[in-house]
Amino acid sequence: MTDSRLALVIGLFIVPTLLLWLGNRLRKQTDIRRRMFWGATIGYVVGMLATLIVIHYPAILWTGSGWRTAVVHWGMVVGAVLGAGVGRAAGRQQNSAPNLPSRPDAY
Repeated sequence: MTDSRLALVIGLFIVPTLLLWLGNRLRKQTDIRRRMFWGATIGYVVGMLATLIVIHYPAILWTGSGWRTAVVHWGMVVGAVLGAGVGRAAGRQQNSAPNLPSRPDAY
């Protein structure tokens, strides 16, 4: 099995299973882990959409170039990893706004 096909299998089966497992008891996790989970989930969905779009391109457009193969095989895995990285990086920023009550009638 080539590394591209292994990445496709990981993207189709391992990443969703891992996200389901990590999503269990998400409320009890730290803020950074929640951001990483949601970043990975959103990145995975974006990668899956990119894969679905590229799969439907006519065959004449992708003969002779490897970009379609790269997006189809690696899109979901790379999307999840990049999304988790963005979620972790977003956790490092500090909010400058004071903590306000979430309900308007709580004033």
